Amino acid sequence: MSVRFLSSLLAPFLALALVGCTPVLMLAPARTPALNLSGSAPDVVILSVSGRCTPPCQAPRDNYDYLSARGTVDRLADVFVASGYRVQAAGYASNAAALFSSPYIAVPQRGYEALRTDFARLRAGWMTAPHPPRLVLLGHSQGSAWLHHLTQVHPEVPFALQVDLDGICLGWKSDFGAGIRALGDALGPEPSPLDACAAVQVAGRTVQAKDVVWPNVARALEVQSKRLPALPGVGGGWPVNYLFEVTPNVRPDGTRRGIERFISGREDHSAVSYPSSDALAWVIGKTAALAQEWREDDLRQERQKPAVR
Repeated sequence: MSVRFLSSLLAPFLALALVGCTPVLMLAPARTPALNLSGSAPDVVILSVSGRCTPPCQAPRDNYDYLSARGTVDRLADVFVASGYRVQAAGYASNAAALFSSPYIAVPQRGYEALRTDFARLRAGWMTAPHPPRLVLLGHSQGSAWLHHLTQVHPEVPFALQVDLDGICLGWKSDFGAGIRALGDALGPEPSPLDACAAVQVAGRTVQAKDVVWPNVARALEVQSKRLPALPGVGGGWPVNYLFEVTPNVRPDGTRRGIERFISGREDHSAVSYPSSDALAWVIGKTAALAQEWREDDLRQERQKPAVR
């Protein structure tokens, strides 16, 4: 029995111990260079949003940026680095607030309002350059809903890749309603994040907004966790899945152009978010092929530039 499998079995009991005693969960930062909007632009920017913490924690107060802490962001970033790209990344927790604290997390966490603020600077700065960075989004669970909302309310900004790891909307308004309403005028006239999980009509059928890949997103990779009981893989998890997504992502016109999906037959809702998972292995394989396409496009454009005399 693997160490990862044992740790996944013990995770709920460790969570109980965490809630029952005093500090503190220490989080390792991502080793990928952090987003630095005051410096020069990298080639690729990864924006990630993690999902809901495991009960008995109090969500959204105790939510945290586990995609960075687990190394999931780093594994995705490594694909682009291997293709010769400079990468920066920023990770956020599933919460409406810009900054919030949990008594069980060592450092304050940054939520969607922090993402909105960073993105406003990114859009006004680097994205106006002749060669802006490629934007890559990575979301797990509720984190995917926040990121689909971001792409929806910024149709003028191109996103190169969106990765959804078992995106769900369970508890959306009960978790975030009060926090979103507290932002009030800060959100401006754009559609409210309260509607990030609203029902929308797509080609004659109803889906949730978080299942729509908007036209400004060039490519999308979607992972869904197992439906049936199965022994876990190296990513760990439980034999029986407790929560899973079933609706495939779709374009507003009803097509699945530029969208690929993988159903992980061995991994539960949490396990798909770990860097050692089958899910991430699939994402990495697809992303490596995409990065190679980018590299070929970049070389082609470089060759087509007029010679300097």
